[in-house]
Amino acid sequence: MSRVELAVDAFWVLLGAAIIAHAVQLRLWEPSGPGSGFVPLLAGAVIAAGGLGLLLARPRPARAEVFWAARASALRIVAVLAGLVTMAVLMPVLGFLLTAAPTMAFLLTVIERQRWTWVVGMALASSVGLYWLFDRVLEMALPKGPLGF
Repeated sequence: MSRVELAVDAFWVLLGAAIIAHAVQLRLWEPSGPGSGFVPLLAGAVIAAGGLGLLLARPRPARAEVFWAARASALRIVAVLAGLVTMAVLMPVLGFLLTAAPTMAFLLTVIERQRWTWVVGMALASSVGLYWLFDRVLEMALPKGPLGF
């Protein structure tokens, strides 16, 4: 691993730790639910864990081809951006669940070909799980669709 890669990986760990330190200064939990520091704490933990994972990973092999030169890579990025734009446009109209499940199915299909049963199951499970987490557990207001969820 080069020094630049080590420095970048260490940067992610330090950034995550700084976000966690700042989040702890905010209220993590209030009587009504999660405080203003709860989401930054989670984000900092994910960033720090990702950086630590990169630091502890085995040496990276030399790349055979440049990422952007691969046409499939560029198409995947465009597909993810299209999915995000579609969600942003349709979520106020259709609600979270009716937008997230088809978008997730689309992304799972486009990014890497999978069996349709796995795609449908994963799209439904992840959408319902996220809905439950944000709407029920964290009590955050998610857009409701014409069916009331």
